[in-house]
Amino acid sequence: MKRLITMVLCIILCISLCSCGMKNNTDNTDKTNKTGSLTLWGSADDQNMLSDMVSAFRKAGEDIAEIGVKVTGEDVAADEALKDVDAAADVYAVSHDSLGSLVEAGAIYEITGTRLNNIKQSVSASALSAATYNGKVYGFPSSSETYLMYYDKSIYTEAEVKSLETMLAKKLADGVYNFGMNFSEGYYGTSFFFTAGCTLYGENGDDATKCDFNNDDGVAAAKYIKKLGEMNVINCDESEALSLMKSGKLAAYVTGPWKSENMKDALGDNYGVCALPTVDIKGNGDNRQLKSFSGYKLYVVNSATSDPDTAMKLAEHLTNEENQKKRFTTRAMLPVHTAVAALDEVMKDETVAATIDQLDNSVPMPAVSQVSKYWTAFAAFSEDCFNGKISDDDIKSKLDSLVNQATSK
Repeated sequence: MKRLITMVLCIILCISLCSCGMKNNTDNTDKTNKTGSLTLWGSADDQNMLSDMVSAFRKAGEDIAEIGVKVTGEDVAADEALKDVDAAADVYAVSHDSLGSLVEAGAIYEITGTRLNNIKQSVSASALSAATYNGKVYGFPSSSETYLMYYDKSIYTEAEVKSLETMLAKKLADGVYNFGMNFSEGYYGTSFFFTAGCTLYGENGDDATKCDFNNDDGVAAAKYIKKLGEMNVINCDESEALSLMKSGKLAAYVTGPWKSENMKDALGDNYGVCALPTVDIKGNGDNRQLKSFSGYKLYVVNSATSDPDTAMKLAEHLTNEENQKKRFTTRAMLPVHTAVAALDEVMKDETVAATIDQLDNSVPMPAVSQVSKYWTAFAAFSEDCFNGKISDDDIKSKLDSLVNQATSK
């Protein structure tokens, strides 16, 4: 009888423990799927659009309590994530050139299985390549981009904006700048070096030991930037440019299609957009169209997320066919989903037409992790050059230092 009672008690205890374990598992599942939360980072300009996309995601049946959308643009998201992966958003947008640094730090998830097959079947080959690092795919491509020139049609004609020399030679009203650009960012200032004939990290942008900006072509490009600083040209960011254009104080400005709606608001009926103009960098009549950096925006999933499956679903949702169309209609972003890119409404848009024109004369941003050193080094050099803080005699030595910083481990 004692043995029987002992057996019964053991059985009851086992059942009790199993029940407890099942309850704990259910609680954990509930916490992940019903009471958990995710954070999504995006640019300030994308906030309304992303909020709409998130609402649609939740209405579609994703059983998650909250998805917070916060402002951290793709230009700084990778840097912020690398400072503290655990504190970074579960899903965030980055420029494809950040991929190398994020992958090498183990900061983002690789995309595999059905999701990878969906990407391969729906996006352009170049977008897939941009989302790939060392043979593996890590990002969901959402759009391609380069930068353009916006101009005031009451000041410049379509013929005049084809040449920067022509634009700068035109006499404008007092207090009105002929041209503006952010020379304090390598993303824009590098244009003059590419146009002069220089390369960054080799011909294909994948050799971190190579940068020839300190050759004769590079010296000519630097002198041209310095010359622009001595003319009726302003070095300013997008916010200041929009204010100036709205008040009629800036005739033309270089930035990307992500600012097209703001530019339309600022310029109204005088809204003009085109590919970058030609420049005569060496002053010998060799006019060449300014080359630009081209890039792709990717949504990545944080390797430290507590809910990787839902985070993956969200990233995939943000970049699906419907939302790439929404991104185009609301933000004029050039879609990489092949079905959306082929739509008549996409092909007929004047901003898209200018983007496609410029993409034909662009250089993809390098994805090697070394590029992070380049951005910092070039930004300081370009700003000093534009502001006249570097003499002609010192340009070569400053470029030597720039190249050393950009290529040193």
